[in-house]
Amino acid sequence: MSNQEKVLEVKNLTVSFKTPNGLVRAVRDISFDLYKGETLAIVGESGSGKSVTNRAIMGILAGNAIIDDGEINYRNQDLTKLSEANFHKIRGNEIGMIFQDPLSSLNPIMKIGKQITEAMLVNGNRVKNRFIDLFHNEYHDYLNLLTRIKLAKKDLKDKIYEINVDKEMTKADKREKIVAYKAKSKALLADLKSQVPDVKRRYLAAKATAKVQIKKEIVEVNQEKQKAVSNLNAEIAKKVSALKDAQGNEAQQKRINQEIRELRVELSNLNEAFRRRFKVTQKEAYERAIQIMREVNIPDPEKRFNQYPFQFSGGMRQRIVIAIALTANPKLLICDEPTTALDVTIQEQILNQIKDIKKERDLSVIFITHDLGVVANMADRVAVMYAGKIVEYGTADEIFYNPKHPYTWALLSSVPDLDTKDKLVSIPGTPPDMLFPPKGDAFAERNKYALKIDFEEQPPFFKVSDTHYAATWLLHPDAPKIPTPPIIQQRIERYTKTTAAKLAETETKTKTVEGE
Repeated sequence: MSNQEKVLEVKNLTVSFKTPNGLVRAVRDISFDLYKGETLAIVGESGSGKSVTNRAIMGILAGNAIIDDGEINYRNQDLTKLSEANFHKIRGNEIGMIFQDPLSSLNPIMKIGKQITEAMLVNGNRVKNRFIDLFHNEYHDYLNLLTRIKLAKKDLKDKIYEINVDKEMTKADKREKIVAYKAKSKALLADLKSQVPDVKRRYLAAKATAKVQIKKEIVEVNQEKQKAVSNLNAEIAKKVSALKDAQGNEAQQKRINQEIRELRVELSNLNEAFRRRFKVTQKEAYERAIQIMREVNIPDPEKRFNQYPFQFSGGMRQRIVIAIALTANPKLLICDEPTTALDVTIQEQILNQIKDIKKERDLSVIFITHDLGVVANMADRVAVMYAGKIVEYGTADEIFYNPKHPYTWALLSSVPDLDTKDKLVSIPGTPPDMLFPPKGDAFAERNKYALKIDFEEQPPFFKVSDTHYAATWLLHPDAPKIPTPPIIQQRIERYTKTTAAKLAETETKTKTVEGE
């Protein structure tokens, strides 16, 4: 990750909440980075501090919250130091958020279309929206071509594999069919691949042209505004000077004061007029909403635009919430338990939707969840939180295949999978009262592997690899060697075998395609 562009940097963040009984220490000295195009999953039980962390990033903490210490650096500015007026420019426009429950996130008595367009009409920048529209067609032509190539390759492999495992066909028939199908598929692939350079060139050229055009428009409008404002300010300055010269002439002073007031009204109207030039119109907001509704796979968007939330299923409501988050083209998307209220089938659809949108828009994503299973195929890196602290972080593979903290073991042990025959292990006890944070490792009271030192001193982060760290005394050189719990070891072995089987099947299909 060191060569990638860093989008967000959280440093030593500490957040507390004022209550009648004292301060609740919700987030305690946490640090992490987020890189461009990366998905970082923050995982932990309710009350672990993961949602508070992300509400701090969004600037939507409750009124009794205090950011005691730390920084949240986004694009060279510390979000913890921003005024609400300045945060208003970032929230939604730069950083979007998908909330947990779509039913409570949507206004039940407001039509869906109005809820999608509302933010665009208030804060939308028509120039920024039009930038994407200028190369939207070329961009989707390029993506569609890449998808068609990918599907053509998969169809070829699947078809040849299907012919080879057909027990009713003779070898001669199989060979004949494979040769014919390969010839047809390779001709299709050759044609599709030959189109890639030209389609990609058109997309990149359209994007570059759009960037230059939009920058030019913004510069011209700003220059025009500065000139007009400067002229009016010069006129006002002259009138103020004339007002001083007219001391003692009451009638002349009254006239000049009136002229100054009129010029100031004109200046205010001028600023409003230029603001409107960047303001999204009703027509533009409608067109953009329909476009985004299609992007998140809502069928018949023109009809659905005028419907109410109760007319949508849970999965469709969540797609609307995603659409609302995407209207301002944010660079960073925070997903706060976006699938909790959905059944397993719809949950998978929404997760795939977020993955596709992330890829298409090159978004950076923070995904908050209590369920490690949800992020198994989504996250690039995982941060495990407990009692306001990050206790382990690493790549997704490191967390799933080589977990080191007992709390991570506990989370993995409680995740169901289709092959688990043993009873799932629940985590005993409850999280600590954060009015009185524990002196040592916060998980010690619930940890059957806890050492004496866990109750006395917080463990530092121990390095497992260059990308993997865990805050547990079990990693200290002098600690007793505690093996990974059997249920975790069995699950890792199953994951490894499943992954190996999938790779072997893919290799078999590839060799069959290349060798037949």
